[in-house]
Amino acid sequence: MSSANTSTGVPANDQRTRVALGIAADVCTWLRIALAPVFAWALASEETRGAAFALSVVAVVTDFADGRLARAGGRASDARRIFDHGADIVFLLPGLALLAHLHRTPVVLTYAAGFAFGLYAFDGWRRARGRGFALVPSRPGAAAGIANYAVALLATGALWLGSQPLVRTAYAAGIAAAALNLAAAFDRVQTMLASSELRTRA
Repeated sequence: MSSANTSTGVPANDQRTRVALGIAADVCTWLRIALAPVFAWALASEETRGAAFALSVVAVVTDFADGRLARAGGRASDARRIFDHGADIVFLLPGLALLAHLHRTPVVLTYAAGFAFGLYAFDGWRRARGRGFALVPSRPGAAAGIANYAVALLATGALWLGSQPLVRTAYAAGIAAAALNLAAAFDRVQTMLASSELRTRA
């Protein structure tokens, strides 16, 4: 029979499980941040591009896992989400910039992804009046986040395999992802303007 935590009323075993899940979520997120410079370094050398592809797969898997682990551990919050999404952009931007330098992705994708994330974070900070973040998700933003990882995977795989059809596919996907990021940025600006108008009326 499990003992209950007197402060929360949650059985001690369940409490330990939640703590472990929360720690696992944080490890997944911190891993992407730690791997960001390694990913960029691996892309820069022909001998290590297979490793770069493997690292991009690890990033996708940890991005898929950390949010689910955090929710299962009762750690879902806006602070946790900005940490998660910030880790994504820290991992992706240097790699996308290098892939653009190697002509595997369009240059505009790097700027569009950074701009869209910046607006998303600023809007959340503004809504919380500088006291943390009050994030408002959007469908274009979610789609852009998925597209950014898809392009990184395709372009890194194309670089590793030297496949010209895959190179062309990755570049075209990069153009589409840039458009999605710009759509997300436009949607965020509209959301911010609507929020400001409501505040003015109030």
